[in-house]
Amino acid sequence: MDLSQTEEYFQKYYEKLIWETQNARAHLKLWERLERYKSSHLKELNQAPHFFTFAIKAHLDDALLTLSRILDRHEDSLSIWKFLDFAEQNCQIFSTEAFRQRMRQKPNYDKHWTKSHEPITIKEIKEDRQKLERLEQTVNNLTTWRHKVIAHIDRQFLLTGKIASKEYPLQRQQLQEVIDTLFKILNRYSRAYNSSTFLEKFVGEDDIQYVMDSIRFDIQEREKQLEALRKQTSDKG
Repeated sequence: MDLSQTEEYFQKYYEKLIWETQNARAHLKLWERLERYKSSHLKELNQAPHFFTFAIKAHLDDALLTLSRILDRHEDSLSIWKFLDFAEQNCQIFSTEAFRQRMRQKPNYDKHWTKSHEPITIKEIKEDRQKLERLEQTVNNLTTWRHKVIAHIDRQFLLTGKIASKEYPLQRQQLQEVIDTLFKILNRYSRAYNSSTFLEKFVGEDDIQYVMDSIRFDIQEREKQLEALRKQTSDKG
């Protein structure tokens, strides 16, 4: 594989995985927000209870499935593991010299950029693998959820009568830790490659609040209309 193809593969791998990671975070945040609204915006949620019940479940399921894809161990899958293997096999694209040559092609090139450059070596790749290995229990539980509950219905597990959330617990903080770790790892390589990083927060993250505000406004307007109708009826009586 020549250098241009290696760089092309890196960019495609990085972009796909970082987008997947951001999507996992987006679904997790929307699930968290909707779960909190059960106590603070119950009146609004009850305007369409079935829709919001399914929406809450869908966001959690998608967060878990997306993380499972990123952490998949299947030989043919693009995963964070395969990404690190690729980086290890092509460390030269993360060297300071490769970075200098790449950045020189930018119209606003500044030679001082290379002074703060941190290359990726086997040492950094080993550290990143260790970060993921420290999350092994959470990753294993996540994989089990995918295989037994979300992507497949495990017949034998179903017949045991066991509950996945008790047998293979996944706490919100654990999922967030996995997402944070993925962002840090992926952006580390992008920073070494061309000094760019990907923002964790997604555009429109607060859209759900606008939805709640709109529903609340509609409720208030209907209540005003009913109150006006009651008053009108009372005056006529």
